[in-house]
Amino acid sequence: MKKILVFAMAVMAMFSAVPAYAVEEEVTLDNSEESLTNSLLLFGDVEEKELYSYSNYAESIESAGASVDIITRKDIAKQGTPQLSDLLNQSGSLFVQNGNGSDGSVSSIRMRGTDRVRMTIDGVRADRTSTTSPGVEPQFILADDLERIEVIRGPQGNVAGTNASGGLIALQTRRGRGPLSIEMGSEMGNLGTVKERFAVMGGDHSLDYYMGVTWFKTDGGMKVTNMGKVKNDDYNNLSVVANVGKRVLDEKAEVRNIFRFARARKNIGIGYQQAAPYGLYQAPNNYALNYDIMNVTSFTHNPTDKYNYDAKFSIYHNENNSYIMPDDLSGDPKYESISKINSTRLNAQTQHNYKITDWNTFSAGYNLETEFIDGNTKDVGMWSGTVLNGYSGNTIQNDIFVNDSINIKDKLFIRGGARLIHNSDFGTYVTPNASAALVLPTFKLAGAKTKFRGSWGQSVNNPTLYQRFGTVNSAYMKSLANPNLDAEKMESWDVGVTQSFFEDKLSFDLGYFNSNYKDYIGHHGSTDPVTWMYTGKYVNIDSAKIQGTEAKITWEPKPWIKAIASYTFTDSEDKSTGHSLAGVPKNSLKGTIYWTPNDIVNLFAGVEANEGRYMSAATNAEKTGSYVDVKLGGKVRLIKTENTEIALTGTVYNLLDQDISMYKGSDGVSYYAPGIHFRAGLAMKYTLPERDKKKKETENL
Repeated sequence: MKKILVFAMAVMAMFSAVPAYAVEEEVTLDNSEESLTNSLLLFGDVEEKELYSYSNYAESIESAGASVDIITRKDIAKQGTPQLSDLLNQSGSLFVQNGNGSDGSVSSIRMRGTDRVRMTIDGVRADRTSTTSPGVEPQFILADDLERIEVIRGPQGNVAGTNASGGLIALQTRRGRGPLSIEMGSEMGNLGTVKERFAVMGGDHSLDYYMGVTWFKTDGGMKVTNMGKVKNDDYNNLSVVANVGKRVLDEKAEVRNIFRFARARKNIGIGYQQAAPYGLYQAPNNYALNYDIMNVTSFTHNPTDKYNYDAKFSIYHNENNSYIMPDDLSGDPKYESISKINSTRLNAQTQHNYKITDWNTFSAGYNLETEFIDGNTKDVGMWSGTVLNGYSGNTIQNDIFVNDSINIKDKLFIRGGARLIHNSDFGTYVTPNASAALVLPTFKLAGAKTKFRGSWGQSVNNPTLYQRFGTVNSAYMKSLANPNLDAEKMESWDVGVTQSFFEDKLSFDLGYFNSNYKDYIGHHGSTDPVTWMYTGKYVNIDSAKIQGTEAKITWEPKPWIKAIASYTFTDSEDKSTGHSLAGVPKNSLKGTIYWTPNDIVNLFAGVEANEGRYMSAATNAEKTGSYVDVKLGGKVRLIKTENTEIALTGTVYNLLDQDISMYKGSDGVSYYAPGIHFRAGLAMKYTLPERDKKKKETENL
């Protein structure tokens, strides 16, 4: 691992040493540089150095007592990746683990060692009720339609709600600004990769709109130790996003509706053969089909300078279908399994903010959500006959929360609050938390600041409805749900210090975190080596502990270059077995560089080095290998006129062609991500001339 870390740091140093030149204009091919009046601040249109999701209103990032990362629209455009996981993996203490390594496979997000992470899209909870763990799966979300990503580490129980013990990832959908603009892009690459995109957007003081359609397709490229490259590993995602906002009541209020739809098909590529030496074979007929539909309607009102409020109503529906179809290679030639899961969440929430004084803001809010799940499986075999399973369940939850933020002379920031949670199945809980930040000028050093921060909190993670009701009882698998699961309880604290120099152009951050879980939910199971029958069950582990250290360096000496490097050490333990928790790398090093040498070229480089991870907390028998993943990407402007820009785009992944192991089964078989793969294409943006400018030109004629 030491050699890997040294190499990764050397790559970062190589890129940071590249010379740069003066920049007149940055090529972004989006509308992020255009701005409107403060009327658009009603729905979280915040500045680069501001934070929104910490308190659900815009505030300086310096006031945060927690460890925070922000990925702006500018950063997203520069990376040019269609996958949300690529963006998240550049953030320290955050790791996206793919089930088999290729695009579109089942993924889980871990932050500070745990997958109990809350994800919101435009302030609404975005994890499916049908997942096998309380975390989130990002594989169906494409990045092109995102405006901003905020990562807040640690428990955010008073504003974010349940299932946020590891932290919060807040996504914001893109919005239109300025004159009507059209974006188009087309890319192709190896592994049969194709990406096509069309978007239209615009906005003024009264109305803004954005609509984007993206189609992303790839043949996959996963490898397995005993089979080589797996065939039929395709991924096909069609995503549609629409975001419309209208200012009303003399621009003191805003009505907004955001609609998101995704259809994603993932060919599984691997099947199971009862009599095979390794139990695996190429599966030409196995695939999963997923539909995601989300709609958020919000009303935000600033009646006075001292008081504002918002209300949101949302529906999130998911349909997940898995098909294991007959083929001649199976040990049971007529074996097939069809699984269908539908899940729906209805949500209503409101928050009211009162500016009591210039230095004290008090917030109170209410949240109501109800979840439903129903599923069925049909399992057919020549020898096993037909097995049918059906299940359903629902739950209702009411939350009331309060939050108070105190600003003492822009130096001491204190924040505290609590959330009262009542769940129809898990009872009533109170989850308090508090944080503080002290920002002082560094002694006798001009342009430098020292920030001391700390946070503490408690959180509750409810079991998913699938964990409680989703029993699978097939010819070769028995995965038993547990309706008697208890909610997880967690207490966490962290401390850190940030030292910045040269008016924030260079900063160093160092922190320590400690989290203790009770009734931690895990899945214990085993596979019979003769029959290949897997039997498992969801259970509450008595306790678990996760602790570690975080370090980050940010360097932005000029507007044309920005470099970020982070290191995380994570130590975890399942108290019932004494083993490390599954999926948690002990050492992780990441680096990102954005470089714009002139107004034509825009480049990006990313490095990610991770130590191997255990696959089971029950035995710690199987462990993936360590790896270094290097990515390069960028845009080169080819044509620019008054209203049109055309640029050449390209990205290379896994530049070192390493065997990046994402998963290792109990049979010792390792699953690897594809080797070197790339995309290249063209992107175009056309902006209609402004009306006032047209009018002046006509008058001059």
